[in-house]
This record gives sequence, structure tokens and C-alpha cells, in this order.
Amino acid sequence: MRHRFRFFRSERIFSAAKRAVPLPGALCAAVTLFAQAAGAAQHVVTAYSNLTFSPAAITIQQGDTIRFENGGGAHNVHADDDRFICSVNCTTDNGPSSTKWSVVVRFDELGTIGYYCDKHGGTGGGMRGSITVIDRVFVDGFDETIGRSPLR
Repeated sequence: MRHRFRFFRSERIFSAAKRAVPLPGALCAAVTLFAQAAGAAQHVVTAYSNLTFSPAAITIQQGDTIRFENGGGAHNVHADDDRFICSVNCTTDNGPSSTKWSVVVRFDELGTIGYYCDKHGGTGGGMRGSITVIDRVFVDGFDETIGRSPLR
């Protein structure tokens, strides 16, 4: 199964499988407002000069975004399955960089995604982290109604 993730930065949507598609500012704002209205949250993961990501493991809900940022050192974020490779951006300038970069990645598929810094880690260890994406429906209380009679 191919995973479809969208990457938001300024007025562009980035896709791991397709090239960047520019969006008019109003449409980008509408997409952002829709995501916020649907209960999506933005989380922050920082790459530090001590060769760690913080937090190293994070659980988010489907549709949430993570803003990856460089807190010092030459780093990037590279998904184990190559669905995203980002630093200054997620397309042409995505190798380890010591600039103060920040990128936003949206996660729509459920599951666990490992990621690492190309310079200081890899799929087997080193500077790496993981993201677990869970179903928003079960988090928001849908599962509490299972087994109850609708007449109670």
C-alpha cells in the first residue's frame, strides 16, 4: 500500500510521490483552517546538536501535522521508507543543513513511521525517532459507545 502524505510549507503542498504543486494563498489558508476545524493539531519535533530528536517518540492523531525544526547542528529528517526527506524544504534542499530550518509534514495514514538524520543516524540506529499515527475516531470517544444500547 502506498502512503500519501502531504507536506505544508509556505504556500506549497509537498507530496512524497509527486512534485510540489503551488497553491494560491487563499487556498492554502482554507486548507489550514479546515484542518484546524477538524481538530487537527500541530506538534513540534526538534533536532538538537547533541544528536537527538526531542521528543524521540511521539504519538499523534490522524490528520495532525508535525513541525520538524533544527535546534542546532547539521541535520535533516528522513523517513525509513523515504516518504519524506526534509530540511530546508522537502524537495530540492533536503540534505542535512545547519541553517535554522523548519518544515511541516501532515500525517494521514495510520501506523508507525521511523525517521532519522542522514548525517548522524540510519534505519539501524543513531539519531532517529518514531511517529505513531492513531485513529482520531477512537481517541475522540467513539469507542466508548460500543456495546451500549442507543435507548439508554
